[in-house]
Amino acid sequence: MYQDRIILNAAVGTTIVGETPLRTFLWKNSDALGLAAVLLAGPRGARLINALLDGLDQPGPLTRRMRRLLLDLRDVLFLEHVHDEDREEAACFALLDPEDPAVSEICLLADGLQDALHNAQLIGAKGDQAA
Repeated sequence: MYQDRIILNAAVGTTIVGETPLRTFLWKNSDALGLAAVLLAGPRGARLINALLDGLDQPGPLTRRMRRLLLDLRDVLFLEHVHDEDREEAACFALLDPEDPAVSEICLLADGLQDALHNAQLIGAKGDQAA
């Protein structure tokens, strides 16, 4: 009846070891990351965090799209595009009060994401994109 052997592929449904702490960081801080993304990038930040959280539900290693979204979130948290007046980040940043307690929380989230991305080997030690 069953003449073909079943060969299990260990890569299917597994996660790369360095990605597990990254996923854990994202889930544990999803609310705070969402609020920070909206505060710093407006509706674009909301779409970004929603796409990331949807992608985290998928089994297996992070896709190329998820990696790009993670790097986009990092750019938002590190204010990489606030100088570009054509992007939503510029307007959102202009409204942000530096004395707001949320600013220190955003800094902590940014550092935590940076560490998690580095540990997952998605970025280098200096924050540049890993090969």
